[in-house]
Amino acid sequence: MIQLEKIEKTYTAGTVQTPVLKGISFSIHAGEYVAIMGASGTGKSTLMHILGCLDKPTGGRYRLDDIDMVNLDDEALSHLRNGKIGFVFQQFHLLDRATALRNVMLPLIYAKEYPADAHQRAEKALTAVGLAERMSYKPNQLSGGQQQRVAIARALITDPAILLADEPTGNLDSKSGTEVMAIFQRLHRDGRTIILVTHDRNVADHARRVIVLKDGQVAEDRLVAQPRDAESELAAVVDEEVRP
Repeated sequence: MIQLEKIEKTYTAGTVQTPVLKGISFSIHAGEYVAIMGASGTGKSTLMHILGCLDKPTGGRYRLDDIDMVNLDDEALSHLRNGKIGFVFQQFHLLDRATALRNVMLPLIYAKEYPADAHQRAEKALTAVGLAERMSYKPNQLSGGQQQRVAIARALITDPAILLADEPTGNLDSKSGTEVMAIFQRLHRDGRTIILVTHDRNVADHARRVIVLKDGQVAEDRLVAQPRDAESELAAVVDEEVRP
């Protein structure tokens, strides 16, 4: 599904050039659950922006579903991005005055044709993340974990093949973070391709494969022998809360 070959990204400010990505190469197959891990400043977010077609590399080759992404114009990139990729960020980026339902429906505005069943799609997406009873709530009426689940539902509304998540548990308490990881686990089990960017090994080890970046290069690419089971972890937390 994804092929990166010697991807480079250099930022230029005047005469100063700052290389961030230095020859990144790897492939991701459809249905994989991959974590991209590294410390701050290793190029994780820059790489995610390139994978998500939010930015272009300054060198190398990127193909998504055998389409050359480097040479597409902005309009073509935008159309492909809206149809194939869903985004979940550390900051929830919800509209304060809109209900959860309206926030989830927002990406459909950019579809070639606004779907007649937009309302039903949003209800289905919110139900899938456990917020069937919170559809009319606004962000300030929701906890941080619930807001992130709205953001996940919004990412799913266009039924993307790929879900890109950048530090999705970074602003959450441990229980809310586990709830989010359990959702990703279910989505992966249903066949969704998930790419998770994180600095936290405990989060990364929920994935089936971990790619470690260091100084703008791939330092390690390994399979996780026994991925952490977020659903079991969540069940244990709930059990502990209700235990007398």
